[in-house]
Amino acid sequence: MAFFSFKSRPSARYRLDFFTKENQFYLCDSAFTGETGDPGFWTSSAYNDRMATAKDKDIVGLSIGSFGHVKAQLDILDAASREKDFKKYDHVVEAGVRISSGILEVLDYPDSKIQLKAIVTPGYYRIRVYSYDLANNDPEADEGTDHYKIELWPSHDFERRVLKQFVEE
Repeated sequence: MAFFSFKSRPSARYRLDFFTKENQFYLCDSAFTGETGDPGFWTSSAYNDRMATAKDKDIVGLSIGSFGHVKAQLDILDAASREKDFKKYDHVVEAGVRISSGILEVLDYPDSKIQLKAIVTPGYYRIRVYSYDLANNDPEADEGTDHYKIELWPSHDFERRVLKQFVEE
């Protein structure tokens, strides 16, 4: 008899398709206090890593290839992602976020309009962003071929790590 574990199967999956500006959007706690305008948020290393994190750990900025159209899938997992082969992605980065309120929000920029509200267990999470088709984008064009897979799972690891670096040609 075989037993199968589906710990990597999403407990929730959301499709994101919205417009933002300035090549960025945010994932955060609904009651976030982190300052995205703080000089320590979008640092040169954060831009290079394509992800910014706040001192308060309750908001994460995500950099996208096109100027404004976000096309992504967000999966909420019960355990750490098991994906280790990153060949098909251009860039992979992860960091931690604190969701104290139990409500995860996706916000556009600069209006901070809520694009998604998702109920999660209050706690600490890891976010991993897989980026596709970054090379063929004009960063000033609203539309691009870039799209993203975002995974969120419980974790106390807050360190930002690039698992695969995109190198522009």
